[in-house]
Amino acid sequence: MFRAALASGIFLGSIYAMVASGLNLIFGVVKIINFAHGALLALGMYMAYFLITFAGFDPYLTLPVVVAAMFLVGWAIQSGIINRIMDSDRTSQLLITFGLALMVQNGAIMLWGHEYRSATVPYARKVFDILGIRFSFAALLALTGSAISLVLLYLFLHRTRTGTAIRAVSQQPDSAALAGINVKSIYGIAFGVGSAMVGVAAVFMVPIYFVQPSVGDPFVLMAFITVVLGGLGSVWGAAAAGMMLGVVQNLFATMVNVEMAPTFVFLVFMVIMFFRPYGLFGRTERIS
Repeated sequence: MFRAALASGIFLGSIYAMVASGLNLIFGVVKIINFAHGALLALGMYMAYFLITFAGFDPYLTLPVVVAAMFLVGWAIQSGIINRIMDSDRTSQLLITFGLALMVQNGAIMLWGHEYRSATVPYARKVFDILGIRFSFAALLALTGSAISLVLLYLFLHRTRTGTAIRAVSQQPDSAALAGINVKSIYGIAFGVGSAMVGVAAVFMVPIYFVQPSVGDPFVLMAFITVVLGGLGSVWGAAAAGMMLGVVQNLFATMVNVEMAPTFVFLVFMVIMFFRPYGLFGRTERIS
């Protein structure tokens, strides 16, 4: 039972890590809390589901299409809407993203209803034994995809000119503008990349979770905790905190009480934040 719970926790943590890394990137650069993140996760899952159902895609071959589409959605949100209110107060910015979340969720309900949809494939249920821990093939793919996507995100931020510009804007947007960087364009790219990370998570969730309009809500709630716990602006901090929370939550749910698992996670979060106010790995809001 312990090993099964550990395997499920590692898988859950990999999903939290992907969702939280995108949320962390958006906050670290744009300095806005994206309440639409969960709705975008659901949107990505619907994209993958319809590609599987109507276009005959293998679930995992939808990855490039969904990631590209989610990047464009995020870029459009930032460039077309949020950039227009960047000089407004924080309340207006929060209400915009909250309104976007409601619009996406209610649009999904209007178009596709409340029913649960699934797109499982037989090979995703195959089980592999690794060091005595049994993982389904779908969980292994999610874990691998999470690791690869986080490494690619890190390399993008630290080994490309665009990534360097993103980090410069996250630290000193005024100085970056004086250096010739188009700050609003970088905001759009950062929001797009953060949304693309949600698209990665969506693809790996589709073979395992039911698709429905509010599927992203519990994951984005945990992502907010993960971002703060890992340290604002720390990509690796978000990844490590996401993995830790996934394992802790699943072990407690399996070994103690499933209803009390979220409460226990919040308790762990509060205790850690009492001793580490900036999170486990963060000191500032810079992207690292």
